[in-house]
Amino acid sequence: MTAARDYLPTPPPTRYRRRPQKTTITRRYQSVAPKTVTPRPSESRSKVTRLQTKSQRLPLALQFLLLVQKSSTTFTCGLVAITLGVYGWTVYAPTLWSQEFSKLKTLQRNERQLAATNESLKHKMAEQAEEPASGLTPPNPYQSIFLSPAEVPVIEITEPTQKTKKTLVITETPVAY
Repeated sequence: MTAARDYLPTPPPTRYRRRPQKTTITRRYQSVAPKTVTPRPSESRSKVTRLQTKSQRLPLALQFLLLVQKSSTTFTCGLVAITLGVYGWTVYAPTLWSQEFSKLKTLQRNERQLAATNESLKHKMAEQAEEPASGLTPPNPYQSIFLSPAEVPVIEITEPTQKTKKTLVITETPVAY
């Protein structure tokens, strides 16, 4: 605030200056913010001239170096992408392998348990069959019953006749465009 009080405004140019009133002495303070200056019409014309530049081709050695730079950049980006892919696969593959291996171990354990249960049931049934109170007799080929095969009727497939020909259905309103 002190800087604003000590600020003394610069007087406007002489052609815009008002004549001071002699009766009252007042101080007018201008804003501290800078004012934008608009150029005068005579100053708006630029006296800058353009230099004529020729579109020259680069030397052959420089063109070759730029081509080498572009191709090596492309090759490097491709090599980085391949490296990241291989690294990801080396991390992902063992994880997937360990999951599948644990599934395989579980299935093998279940298979062994089923085989053991199946064999114990067979053994128990054989022991029960050997007991005389079970009512089972040893197989005798003379007591076997033979059945003759049943006759299977042959089903004939007939061609569709003219009577089953489909008729077109025409509606009064259109179904689609």
